[in-house]
Amino acid sequence: MAFINSVKGKILIGFVLSVLVILGTSIQYHYAFLVWLHVLAGIVWIGLLYYFNFVQVPAMGEALKDEKGPGPAAIGKYIAPRALLWFRMAAATTWILGVLLLVLQGRGMDGIIGAFTFAAGYEIISIGAWMGTIMAFNVWFIIWPNQQKILGMKEASKEEIVKAKENASLASSVNVILSIPMLLTMIAWH
Repeated sequence: MAFINSVKGKILIGFVLSVLVILGTSIQYHYAFLVWLHVLAGIVWIGLLYYFNFVQVPAMGEALKDEKGPGPAAIGKYIAPRALLWFRMAAATTWILGVLLLVLQGRGMDGIIGAFTFAAGYEIISIGAWMGTIMAFNVWFIIWPNQQKILGMKEASKEEIVKAKENASLASSVNVILSIPMLLTMIAWH
């Protein structure tokens, strides 16, 4: 029971079952497997994005205002750093697999060039590729550095923390907005 309840156990069992589905069906497994991983990583990424925006950030605000409550320390110290690690890795994995799928679908660099230049036949995935790129950039170069200040992982003054909250919040809001049409383009392309 402990294995099935562990993070590694859940992931391993899920992957084993997926391999069995692939082997037991007529799925063209090389390309389909990459599409599946791309979508799975995207689900983890966007799921955590929604968790941060709709659950954790509002809860942290409430915890800060609750003078008799336990405060936000447990979330900030134990939950947020772990969730942010998964968030960053899922963003990178989704983006890298997206680029790899563009290479495979477009027969080499033509797929990447086609997608990032809105070439004929690439219109839908071009929109998704650009949105995903903007979102991944926001995760790695705006949200993450600012969250490190907010969570006390990097030294920052009170003024820097206030500014970091504003920057992280704006980038995160942009990502929520872009995630909705980006997911549509991700699915529509395949």
